[in-house]
Amino acid sequence: MLFFFLTGLVLLVAAVVGGVWLGQERIIALFVQEANRYLATPVQVGRMEVSVLDQFPRVSITLHELRVSGSLPQDTVPLARARRLYCAFDAWDMLRGHYRIRAVTLADGRVWVRHDAQGRPNYDVLRFDTTAAPSSQPLAFALENIQLERVNTVYADDQRQQRYTVQAHDVRAQLDVQGPLVDIVAQGRTHVDALQLGPDAYFQNKPLTLNTRLRVDRDARLVTLQPSELRVGAASYELGGRIDYRRAVQLDLQVAGRNTDVQSVLALLPARVARRLRAYRSRGAVYFGGTVRGELSGRASPRIEARFGCRDASFYHPELRQAVEHVFLAGTFSNGAAQAARTSVLSLREVRGTLRGRPFSGSLRYANFQDPTVQLQVRADLDVAQALQFYPVAAVPGGQGQAQLLLAFAGNLRQFRARPATAAVQASGTLQLQNVQLRLRDLRQPLTGLTGSFRLQGREVEVAGFTGRVGGSDFRLQGRLRNALAWALLPNQTLLLDADLTSQLLDFDQLLRLTTPAGPAAATSTGAPGAGSYEFRLPTQLALNVRAQVERLRFRRFRGRQLRGTIRLQQQVLSAPSLTVRAGGGQVSFRGTLDARQPRLLHLHSTISCQQLPLDSLFYTFEDFGQQFITARHLRGALTATAESDLYFDGALTPLTNRLEAELNLQVRNGELNNFEPLQKLSMIAGRERLRHLRFAQLTTPVYIQSRTVYLPEMEIRSNVRAASLIRVTGTHTFDQQMDYHLSIPILPGLLQRTVGMATGPSLLLAIQGDEDNFRVSYDRRPQPGRVPTAPRETARPASRPGLPGTSLPGPAAPAAPAPEPRKPFELKKPPAKKPAQPQTGEYFEF
Repeated sequence: MLFFFLTGLVLLVAAVVGGVWLGQERIIALFVQEANRYLATPVQVGRMEVSVLDQFPRVSITLHELRVSGSLPQDTVPLARARRLYCAFDAWDMLRGHYRIRAVTLADGRVWVRHDAQGRPNYDVLRFDTTAAPSSQPLAFALENIQLERVNTVYADDQRQQRYTVQAHDVRAQLDVQGPLVDIVAQGRTHVDALQLGPDAYFQNKPLTLNTRLRVDRDARLVTLQPSELRVGAASYELGGRIDYRRAVQLDLQVAGRNTDVQSVLALLPARVARRLRAYRSRGAVYFGGTVRGELSGRASPRIEARFGCRDASFYHPELRQAVEHVFLAGTFSNGAAQAARTSVLSLREVRGTLRGRPFSGSLRYANFQDPTVQLQVRADLDVAQALQFYPVAAVPGGQGQAQLLLAFAGNLRQFRARPATAAVQASGTLQLQNVQLRLRDLRQPLTGLTGSFRLQGREVEVAGFTGRVGGSDFRLQGRLRNALAWALLPNQTLLLDADLTSQLLDFDQLLRLTTPAGPAAATSTGAPGAGSYEFRLPTQLALNVRAQVERLRFRRFRGRQLRGTIRLQQQVLSAPSLTVRAGGGQVSFRGTLDARQPRLLHLHSTISCQQLPLDSLFYTFEDFGQQFITARHLRGALTATAESDLYFDGALTPLTNRLEAELNLQVRNGELNNFEPLQKLSMIAGRERLRHLRFAQLTTPVYIQSRTVYLPEMEIRSNVRAASLIRVTGTHTFDQQMDYHLSIPILPGLLQRTVGMATGPSLLLAIQGDEDNFRVSYDRRPQPGRVPTAPRETARPASRPGLPGTSLPGPAAPAAPAPEPRKPFELKKPPAKKPAQPQTGEYFEF
């Protein structure tokens, strides 16, 4: 019996296969004929075949490389494109000769459904006006099952600016057609790429499981959505209601969440809102629900009411091991009576929780999304380290300490953006810091010991007793932060610090290396101290009016005490109307401006004066000014001087000496020139021991610097050498250490034969030429009585520049600092003849 059964089964299958093979041309012809009765747009097929195995146990008509054109004539993108379309019917239908397509499977395809800007669809591809009854046709459609496998579905509405992109991995739908009523049961796995609504994308890159039941009444043009489930991860949303599409689409839908968490709620939000929060997880009761009611068309939107929140929930970051616990929140959203952005309101009420046992609370009301009005209240007691671990900030890699925050704000944001100084906003609050330490991304040294209070009053912040340290430097600020609210909330706003600064020590070796350089500058920043290791940058949105009292200053070899004065910063121009500092046993006064608007070309215009400053300390502090010809070990004396200069630096504070211009007036009292090698070669006028310790009571001379050259006009040195008590010196010294000095030394008559008669008596003319390592002292072979070197012409100093400190804030943008024009040299006039000064006993130090 088994043998006969198997034999019969094989014969039956063979008969079916044979019948299909013999009748496939007739079946395909009937299929094409019947399909053309319903199709209103062209359909292209690569090839067609009838198969028993593709949809076994059903027989299928397989269409390969299918392309269905849309109903919009201007469309170039097809409505559907698929690699295979299976239309299956039962073998029993084939034996009866009446073929009924009962199942359709679309595999490896793309469906593009859209409405154009006028609201016309591209899917009107079927005709329903056939007159013949389906039972009288040899082939008809009686769909019971529709299946989508690996189909990318896109819905685009140009009129509403909406676009939905869904990947259907394995979706099955069953249809039950009873006259005008169509019952559909669908379920399966999909992947939502994005639901684009205007500029925002929702449900971005989320897996979605679908299980829905709906009824379509074709006569009433009504869709009734029975309670259906959309599952996103572990959370599920129940959706039900009615969709009326007789004229404009009318919605009446309800949605409620079950087993929701923070991830499932964030999935409903646009990426720009949820991007920084998507890594967080939650435990506890998180709920969501809402309704959508009203017309959905190009001219109207439905009324949306949503409610969400949590009860005794916890939110945590899986990598940071920090959690906000015992969180309570009640939130609502509504697009208002006009169903528009201008009537939309987002409200968060009764927000409270703890972070490592420290409480926080607050509330928020955000009304009118087009012209927003905000009401915000925040109260928090924070451990800075735990807060930064729970919510990392890229600009602050780490910190510790205690902070207490109380903040209240109410006002219209648009008005505040337009008129930050006069808009009707209310803001108040306090921030208390206690021993806070912060590591900032752009600063090498941490900020430590930050303690003090900040009180927000309107648009300004009062700073009271704010102390701290930056590396080895300390500070204490007392004053106001003006325009603070606009600077914190709006872009391109300037913050003005008007305060008193006191400090025990400012270490500029560290402060000028404070910022982290980018690019090649970083390589030099780790080397030994030097100009190339510094970096000077002034922030564009910061202004200063600081009255400074600093007890000690440190910069390389410079050691200063009791700095007093005012420092101003505006539009990247730093100025000091008057600064005084004690250094090296003397006192130095400074006034000037530093223009940093061009970061690679810093311009310092300054006037400096000093009184009774020891020469050896000056040369030691400034590292012998980069030369070894005259050093600190050669000089003694007290310097009183004034200098007016224009100096230029690059971003690493390396001087650009080719742009340097300066005019100095020097006066040295009780000076000494010790162990100066060129003087040892003048032994013909005095003994070497006396020349080794050359003393002079007073020296007064101007000095000019331009084009990398120091110009020394004729100056008189009254020394302790009785044979040459008056020495006149003139010459030049370049920054490449090329010297050209000329000396005129009065001598007693008859001492030497090579003399030149002058009004003041006979003189010996000598020249010192060469560089500091290879120089020679020789007779000046071009004697010209009264000759002096050429010196740079003095040009008029520029008038006050627009945008410099002292003008009201904000001011007009200051122009870029122009490159200085080279000064034209001129000949200094010969000074009037003077009688040789007679040294007096006790006026000089004698050996």
